[in-house]
Order: sequence, then structure tokens, then C-alpha cells
Amino acid sequence: MTNDPVAPDLEVTRVMAASPTRIWSAWTDPAAIARWWGPDGFTSTVRELDLRAGGRFDVVMRGPDGAEYANVYVFGETEAGSRIAYVHQGSPEHGLGPSRSVVVLEEVAGAVPRTRVTLRSFYGSPADRRRHLEDFQAAAGASQLLERLERVAAEG
Repeated sequence: MTNDPVAPDLEVTRVMAASPTRIWSAWTDPAAIARWWGPDGFTSTVRELDLRAGGRFDVVMRGPDGAEYANVYVFGETEAGSRIAYVHQGSPEHGLGPSRSVVVLEEVAGAVPRTRVTLRSFYGSPADRRRHLEDFQAAAGASQLLERLERVAAEG
């Protein structure tokens, strides 16, 4: 679990048919991330990926309409196979300030490898929260992102 003092603005959980190791691998391989990062209909190009505290994740997402969305994230605490924390550096062109997210991977006991993946996001202001959740449909996008992550991780 997280040590966050406040409730997240967004929390999405999915139990995936893949081991924590496979899910972690999908996070650490730029070619894999390009296949799952973003909501349905988006493609992504990873320009930089350094999954360690202080490392950067620089990615360009392309929407179904061809619009491009450059995003830069800086990783905070990372724990291989169980936790990734990062700060999105914001998007002035879309009126968004920095936001923080935490991804927690928890193995689910059973005969078949499964992992509970929880994504929690914290926005910097009520205006950012509204923009993410209402204008950009962040909850639906996060759910789709986790579905896509599961497909890539299950492929191995």
C-alpha cells in the first residue's frame, strides 16, 4: 500500500492474468510500453525510459485522430516487481500542472499467476482534477491502459 496522507483523486484496480514479474517486464521494455501506454486507439513512441528513482520516461502518444501528446514523467520510488511512483511534468499546452501517480503490484495467491495492479493518481489542484477526470476522461483512459497492459504482460 501507499503512505499517501490523502485519498487519491483517481484509483483504478485490475486483477491481471499475469505474474508481477511479467507486468514489471512490460514496464521496463520500451517496445512493450509502446504497445500498451495510453487509452484504446492510441499508439506511443518511447523516447526515453529510465525506470529508477530520478529517471525519466519521455513518451509521445498519438490519438486516433493523429494528434500528438508529448509527456515527460520523472520516477520517484521504484521497487522492482511491486511499486512505481512517478510525477507527470504537466502539460501547459493542455492547461495541466504536474501530477503524481503510484502503481502498486500485488501477487494474488492461487494456482494461476495473477496480480492486482492499482493505479492511484493525485492532481495538483481542483482545476487539474476536473480537467483530468472530466475533460480528458482519465478514469476510462486508466482502465483501458490497464487492460492493454494486461494483454501485453500476458503475451510475455
